[in-house]
Amino acid sequence: MRVLSTLCAAAAATMVIAVPASAATLSEQKAEVQRVERELATLDARAGAAAAEANEAIDAAAEIKRQLSQTTRELKTSERDLAIGQERLAERLIGIYTNPAPSFEAVMLSGLNPGDVLEARNLLDRAARNDGQLVGQVKERRVKLTSLREKLADESAKAQRRAQEARTRRAAVQKLVDRRRSVLSGARAELKKLLDQEKARRSRLAALKLRPKSSVPTSAATPPAIPLPGGGSHVFPVAGPTRFSDDWLYSRPGGRYHEGIDLFAERGTPLVAVGDGTVYRVGWNGLGGWRFWLRDTRGTTYYYAHLESFAAAAKEGAGVSKGTVLGYMGDSGSARGTGVHLHFEIHPGGGGPVRPWPYVTSWPRVG
Repeated sequence: MRVLSTLCAAAAATMVIAVPASAATLSEQKAEVQRVERELATLDARAGAAAAEANEAIDAAAEIKRQLSQTTRELKTSERDLAIGQERLAERLIGIYTNPAPSFEAVMLSGLNPGDVLEARNLLDRAARNDGQLVGQVKERRVKLTSLREKLADESAKAQRRAQEARTRRAAVQKLVDRRRSVLSGARAELKKLLDQEKARRSRLAALKLRPKSSVPTSAATPPAIPLPGGGSHVFPVAGPTRFSDDWLYSRPGGRYHEGIDLFAERGTPLVAVGDGTVYRVGWNGLGGWRFWLRDTRGTTYYYAHLESFAAAAKEGAGVSKGTVLGYMGDSGSARGTGVHLHFEIHPGGGGPVRPWPYVTSWPRVG
């Protein structure tokens, strides 16, 4: 009876643990994770394009506002010059009419040189005419500045509306991105749960020396990696110890959005080409400081900004290979005072920016 009870118990246990997690369920869940990842990549690209559009609109509005402010200052200066010119002209005219030219007899009796008197009179007349011309020019300039200010004020209002509309569109896309990331997180959690169940089942079967009946692979515990932009092999852009977080599309001063990711390292750390390609737009701008672009062999472009300096290989139009040192970590441009870092962007096909985090975290380091 004791042997029979033991056999029955073993059979019952076998019946329980021999029921595998459904291969179809695991396969379907893996496919769902991959589908959501593809949708999220598309939404990320849309969010990046919307952020770039919003940044451009904000920059355009800021430039018009700057022009409007400058025009207003120039108009005030012009009005002040006009008031001074009119006052000076009035004084000239008053002098001419209250001090008429002396008669020939008066000049002779006074002992003055007639030529000097005539020259003085001519100088006064020319000065009055010059003052009159200056007043006319200032009046003309004031009219033009007034017209320009009105035009710029109208354009500024339109630009502000465009910037707000662009921000609204980006916010709407970002909501979709956040929603899909939440769905992806849930799908990955469900996949992990199923894989953990399958792993536990296989462990119990192995303990009982039974062969598993399911052929479902367990290698999918890590979700499939997102394909690299444009394909091909790439490397991490910083050749040294680096600190960073997923700060893509974070808010920036002036309402702008962060179109890349900030990679922090020591000043002077080498920056390398992430792939084989061509270097272009090597130089300076006010926002990025010392910066350059790299276009890889598949057409994806990469933006490096805030460099301390360029390496010899960073020449306009130069072809470079993966891992070539192109510059050195710094804090030029708008990064001054925010810490030494590389601002790095990825633009598949040279289009709008995409979220760099999935790519840079999978690229191998060099150096």
